[in-house]
Amino acid sequence: MRNKRIADWSVGVLITLVIIITFVKFSYENNTNQVIELLSFVIEAALVGAIADWFAITALFEEPFLVRKIPIIASHTAIISKNRKSIVDAVANMVQNELLSEKVLKSKIEEISIVDRLFGFVDKSVSARSDLFEKLVEYLIEKLNSLDTLQFANYLERHLKQKIETIDISPYIYKGVSFSIESEEFKKIFNITLDGVIEYINRYSTGQILEKFVNSILKKDANSLVMEKIIGLLKSVNAINTSDITKSILKQSNKLLLNLKNEEDIVRLELINQIKLLFEKVITDDGVKGDIEGLKMMLIKEISLEEFLNLIIKDVIKVITQNEIYLDTYPIDACNNIETNILEKQDIIAIITVIKNQLDICWIGIKNDNVNKKNIDQLFKEAIFKFIESKYQNVGQIVKQVLNNMDDESLNDFIKQKAGNELHGIRLNGCIVGALFGGVVFGLTHLIYDLILPNIFNIKF
Repeated sequence: MRNKRIADWSVGVLITLVIIITFVKFSYENNTNQVIELLSFVIEAALVGAIADWFAITALFEEPFLVRKIPIIASHTAIISKNRKSIVDAVANMVQNELLSEKVLKSKIEEISIVDRLFGFVDKSVSARSDLFEKLVEYLIEKLNSLDTLQFANYLERHLKQKIETIDISPYIYKGVSFSIESEEFKKIFNITLDGVIEYINRYSTGQILEKFVNSILKKDANSLVMEKIIGLLKSVNAINTSDITKSILKQSNKLLLNLKNEEDIVRLELINQIKLLFEKVITDDGVKGDIEGLKMMLIKEISLEEFLNLIIKDVIKVITQNEIYLDTYPIDACNNIETNILEKQDIIAIITVIKNQLDICWIGIKNDNVNKKNIDQLFKEAIFKFIESKYQNVGQIVKQVLNNMDDESLNDFIKQKAGNELHGIRLNGCIVGALFGGVVFGLTHLIYDLILPNIFNIKF
């Protein structure tokens, strides 16, 4: 302690100065100098103040040197040790009823935003991947791995089917089809279908089938002897050539199909419009709606999703129970090492992305929801207040127990550690105040004896 060293040095210096000034006074025994008298008075007063305060500070903790030989003085030393019980009781009472009173604690807690500090701590833990964050991840993974996936799949299937039973799916079918027809994907599929049809009708086998069909029609039309003779006559003069008819049909079909690939073609637009009108019956025709509803109910009863959902749930759990998903900076890289039953790599990446985005969105939403923040903060504070009310009476007992567990030496060391520097500062103040007081007394003494009394009573000293 810095003040203790300075105070000890000051006592030593003052003792040395007293010895020096005493020798000087003996040297000027017959011709005393006023300056030397002043210095002697000030130094002696400073030394008395320093020793007195040293004694007072030391007497708080122990019996100063040789004091135990003087009973009257010794009874007022080692104050802390002798008054240990009353000091401990006073400290405990002060802590419980003043420094840490219920009112003070509650007012200080009310000033703190517990939720903001909690959110900040969580953000810091997540960004730093702290031990706490790793423990929370391990706990989450443990709980997910203990989940009965088959039971959960059964629960999910039942609730999905119950939900679907109450939903009229006709508008959704119509909206889905309408959206699909207007999409670029539908245009691509339509053109690919046209290409397939064009390729099919241009096959040699298709031409043969069409030619046989034309011949069968001609034979069907020649159902009388007169028509048979007329058709035979026309064929003989090459007026009716089934091969040419077939080629003509194929040519016109190719032309029609190629024109349909043009998005502005009238036939194409009309065809698409007819498709739309056909699907409008899904929402306008009660009979079609009833058929769809019946098909829906039949599928709900006949189709079991439990095993399929079970496999998906297992795959999802396998993905979200990987430590790397939560702890790695680039969790998607961990997808390469995950083996699943149904899900593909792109599905896994999608799941990870969705989970990460949803967690971020939820967390940001929670942090920005002032109403919820206020409610959560209040819940925390109410819980803390209840704890304080239930345990508050133990505060004084805890303080007493801690202080009573210390022996006299430990208690003294504890106080010295906390307030020793300030206590030894008192010793320095004793030196300074003693010196100032000595100077003042010296001045007053000479003023009274050299000026006031001689002038009033004509007395000379």
